[in-house]
Amino acid sequence: MFILLCIPCLAYGQMGYYRSVEGLKKAELKNALHDLIQPHQLLSYGGKGEGYTWAGFYACDRLEGEYVRDRYSLEQRRFNPDKSAVSNMNIEHIWANSWWGHLVNNAYCDLFNLYPSDATANGRKSNNPIGVVDGVVAYDNGVVKVGKSSSYRPDSLITVWEPADEWKGDFARTYFYMATCYQHMQDLWTTAEGQLTVDGSLWPTMRPWVYQLMLQWAKADPVDEVEQARNEAIYQIQGNRNPFVDYPQLCDYVWGDSMEYRFYLEPQSQEPELFVPAPGARIDYGLQALSLGFETTLALRGRNMPEGVDIAITGDAFAIGTTRISGNQLTEGFELPLSVHPSTPGAYQAILTIRNSQISQSDTLDISFVDGIPAYPATDIVCSASSRRFTAHWMDFQPGVTYTLEVYTKESNGSHKPYQTYTTMDHQYQVTGIQPSTTYYYTVSIIQNGELVASSNEIEVRMPEVSPVFSLSSYSIAFSTIPGKPSDAAQVAVTALSVPEYVTNVVLSAPFELSEDGQEWGQELILTGSNPIFLVRIGAVDVEGEYEGEMVVSTRGVDERIATLTASVDAQKAFFEDFETGSKGGYADALVTCTASAWRMTDVLLAGDDNRNGNKSVRMRNQGVLEMQSDKASGCDSLWFYAGLYNKDTGVKLSVYYSVSGGELWTPVAQDIPVGAWQRYGYALDVREDIRLRFVCNGTTNSKRINIDDVQMSDYRSVDAVEIMNNEENEMVRQDAFDLTGRRITDCHRGIQVRRGWKGWTR
Repeated sequence: MFILLCIPCLAYGQMGYYRSVEGLKKAELKNALHDLIQPHQLLSYGGKGEGYTWAGFYACDRLEGEYVRDRYSLEQRRFNPDKSAVSNMNIEHIWANSWWGHLVNNAYCDLFNLYPSDATANGRKSNNPIGVVDGVVAYDNGVVKVGKSSSYRPDSLITVWEPADEWKGDFARTYFYMATCYQHMQDLWTTAEGQLTVDGSLWPTMRPWVYQLMLQWAKADPVDEVEQARNEAIYQIQGNRNPFVDYPQLCDYVWGDSMEYRFYLEPQSQEPELFVPAPGARIDYGLQALSLGFETTLALRGRNMPEGVDIAITGDAFAIGTTRISGNQLTEGFELPLSVHPSTPGAYQAILTIRNSQISQSDTLDISFVDGIPAYPATDIVCSASSRRFTAHWMDFQPGVTYTLEVYTKESNGSHKPYQTYTTMDHQYQVTGIQPSTTYYYTVSIIQNGELVASSNEIEVRMPEVSPVFSLSSYSIAFSTIPGKPSDAAQVAVTALSVPEYVTNVVLSAPFELSEDGQEWGQELILTGSNPIFLVRIGAVDVEGEYEGEMVVSTRGVDERIATLTASVDAQKAFFEDFETGSKGGYADALVTCTASAWRMTDVLLAGDDNRNGNKSVRMRNQGVLEMQSDKASGCDSLWFYAGLYNKDTGVKLSVYYSVSGGELWTPVAQDIPVGAWQRYGYALDVREDIRLRFVCNGTTNSKRINIDDVQMSDYRSVDAVEIMNNEENEMVRQDAFDLTGRRITDCHRGIQVRRGWKGWTR
């Protein structure tokens, strides 16, 4: 079992925080922890000062002398007096925001998932999972290491980042927290990097290689005072705790070798205890339909009461399914049947008493009934310059019927002023086009054959004043370039409506750059107007690698907007098409603009198939054609791409051509390639003119399909084009390669290395 090396001293109230999870194990324990630790209040994301993430860092990551505790580098930087963002540092997500599509939700803003980080280290860490770097090292600053790892699978190396030993336990317990607090986001973990870590389940959520490694790190680097203090500081801000810091042994009950044991705060205690419901609890079952009554179960769980307990309930219309629960039932957890069937509408209350010779406890149960359809408070109340709406809710009182929703305001004398009437078979409806700073009301009814069958209580909806709209055209921008050369620029549009001041500030950190006109580039812009447009790119950097940064866009009186910037600087990526930005769901002929080029796609679509790198790849069928519509400048020394059979299709071949005449004439690169399992193909072209590509699928039916992804071309006579390519094991393997004329490339002193699983270089 897990050896507890450090047990924090918790106040009694904090121990009571965990009462509801005692006596559980494995998935049930994780689910109960999930319900318990949801944050109650989150800071706004960013670095404006009070109320924002950097002010949170000031509270939980501050050293003596106002220095920032940086777990990613040895750099020493001080907090700003106004608690704003510190220069050359980022807000780092331990579980990368890109893993769940860059959605701005609780996980995005949760301080337990965020740490202040050196910007360079953060960029090199990128959105890769955590792991042990035991292969080729791409980056090492003495604290963070990035490189190849066999952690995932010994025969399939992946890129990971590895923290210093002194922080491994801290990050492990952050992983435990994220896998528990946000297990409900299992359908959002879609990126390839994210799916290396998570498995899309409520339990165990993390893949075995991840939680096994995190268990090792948590044991090797136990909880210390720094981690305890951070946990307490975040609790004061967010109102929730990391249970794996308060009780480090918990991780073993969820993922480790204590999974078959029940978790207790004090395992050796012999005192009789009732965990659920808590002493003096007040349970409210809300508004119910009088004609339907109400039936549910109430959980009871405790220990050390072999004689069991007696259950009694006092209150009109309340009834329980049993009055006696044995000690074993209490230990295992018992669901007590509870029903309420009153004869008249109104509010009802009951006292549930649980007692034996050792304990006596009373809890209050509340419930209200309406004679008709229970209507519930509105949600999704929005009042902005571009949208004014709310969503009305009510009980699905009689499935299959048509509900009539009446929305109205009231005159000063209380009489109704109709706004709109809607009909729907659903038990919710979005009401739009309403006025700001106005109070609306709604009721729901069922009308059949002109007769009123049932109606609801009245719900009040107070629409606020118009809130400003401040948004970006993109919150995730990817770049690709080669060393020493800036990337192509991406255009970003800002929408500012009903804001206090139409002045927009844009700030980012090197090596990323901003420009208003494409001529002058820097790290800060001040723009005016309701729809300013600017350019962003990664500047010229000499070191190959993956870079990541954040772009902060702000205006007075509105929460700032954060865009994630990523860049791949690779000598091989003078041209790199990953098809991530294109959109095409059908096979009909169309012109589609993707990441690196516009493509003519005939019998071709873009889809998230199994054969892909990232979120999407090309799928081709029949005699499908994928053709570039513009030239790549600077020629091409070498061509690479991934290809593989779609699904269980067989017998498909692929031909590849290039053109230096703008698509008038096509020269074959390789014809009738027998496509098999997903793998990478590479060809030496040695073309000095501007060039475009054409891929042709040689399938015979709709069921003969292939996928293509990550088309990559180096510049003509690029130093690194085919000179050295490291395979996953960094082995030096030389092989002759030929261009289309039959000339052996190695005669020109160009060696290559072969990646495992590659098709290889062909004549």
